[in-house]
Amino acid sequence: MNKNQKFLIGSIGALLTGIAIGLLVAPKNGKDTRKLIKHRANDLGGNAKDKYEKSLEELSVLADKLKEGFLKNVSTVKDKAGAVADNVNDKVRGVVNH
Repeated sequence: MNKNQKFLIGSIGALLTGIAIGLLVAPKNGKDTRKLIKHRANDLGGNAKDKYEKSLEELSVLADKLKEGFLKNVSTVKDKAGAVADNVNDKVRGVVNH
């Protein structure tokens, strides 16, 4: 993890902690505060799940593109290697026949 990622994670953690403390000391009764915390936690969990699923989809697409590019490159290398092998074979036969 680089410094920016660590800073972002720390900032989000501090923000969530601040929100939780603010809710706990707010002038609402305990029942309402607990409902609000539960609602916010569910929203946060749902958002995290959505982002996780979206990231998985994007990674899957990227993996497919990488695989496609890799197979294309392998095919190109295989074709070039075959052409070189044929050329070497022709030259060796030419030397052997003369």
